[in-house]
Amino acid sequence: MKFFRKLSFGRMESEVIELFKEHINTVKFACEVFLKAIETDDKSLLNQVCELERTGDRLRRDIALKLYGGAFLPAMRGTLYKLAETIDETLDMLEDTAIDYLRLNLHLDDELRELCVRVAKINVKMSNDLLEAFSALRSGDKLENRTVKIRVREREVDTLRNRIYEKIMKRNVSNYWEGKILSDFIDHLVYVSDVIEDAADLIQILNVSLR
Repeated sequence: MKFFRKLSFGRMESEVIELFKEHINTVKFACEVFLKAIETDDKSLLNQVCELERTGDRLRRDIALKLYGGAFLPAMRGTLYKLAETIDETLDMLEDTAIDYLRLNLHLDDELRELCVRVAKINVKMSNDLLEAFSALRSGDKLENRTVKIRVREREVDTLRNRIYEKIMKRNVSNYWEGKILSDFIDHLVYVSDVIEDAADLIQILNVSLR
């Protein structure tokens, strides 16, 4: 992007950029850990997702402190902080998904687990796409291919969500709460892709509005 290429970064601006990279990398790592947990049904890994969410909170606060301490132009700060909030919301969704899975304490049949794993794999790919999109924003490279990939993957998740709902609607549950937690688990799992797409949209807005 021309703006980022032409702007001479000071120390605080450079620190904010590095914090954003770390923030997105935290999302990527959390997606990978959750994928491994659900693939192997290793619930002990889910504690790492919760720890990474706390790391994300710290990074969001650090970004906010530097932005409102003088990093970047005032007109940019609101959009940049919104991006940090959206990235952090992705980690919130992953934590909620991990907690639901722990609460669920149910055996997912092979077909349902396969569908959930496919969603988790797409979330990993989208988190990597988001990191590439942010890097493209910083380098001035075109973002279109990267943001298109994110949108395409999000549509894949929408299709899988419909298949998962069809599957769980036929599942017998012992009580209301079991059914609700299962529904919440699916909602949070698929919503991760929506929030990643929102973050990509904000990066695209920065790309367009600050040329």
